[in-house]
Amino acid sequence: MGPREAAIFEELYRCYAEDVFRFSLYLSGNWALAQDLTSEVFVRAWSAATPVQVVTAKAYLFTIARNLFLDSLRREPGQAELLASLRATPALSPEVQEELRQTLDDLRQIAEGDRSALVMAVFEEMSYEEVARALGVSVGAVKSRIFRARLRLSELRQQRLVRSKT
Repeated sequence: MGPREAAIFEELYRCYAEDVFRFSLYLSGNWALAQDLTSEVFVRAWSAATPVQVVTAKAYLFTIARNLFLDSLRREPGQAELLASLRATPALSPEVQEELRQTLDDLRQIAEGDRSALVMAVFEEMSYEEVARALGVSVGAVKSRIFRARLRLSELRQQRLVRSKT
């Protein structure tokens, strides 16, 4: 890779590293794993046989992140406790840390395909077409997955509210 390609890659990293990390965190619920996934995504993008197209870069990088996450699930079926490193983060108030922990815990209880679609569309603000391309499904399937994920999140929050009142 020449200096021009290296400069393009640096720009790609600068533009999308935070998004890839956030997506990886939403998928995994684990700060350290999200950091590892983010690093590996860019290593894979750097070493890809074909250059990344800027127009489809975000969907391409998210696809790599999702596949790496699924690989990590296959390798480690008994995952570590949710967000141990986030609880120790001093920049977040205890209330914010707890809400984030609960939200990530709720997200982990949603089917992976539905969770990925929701995170990409809502948190990463990708269009349905971009999500469909990243997941390799139709736009209609993306809409269904997002609907199911939102419905499940709502159910989980309601259950948590009922439990906290008793």
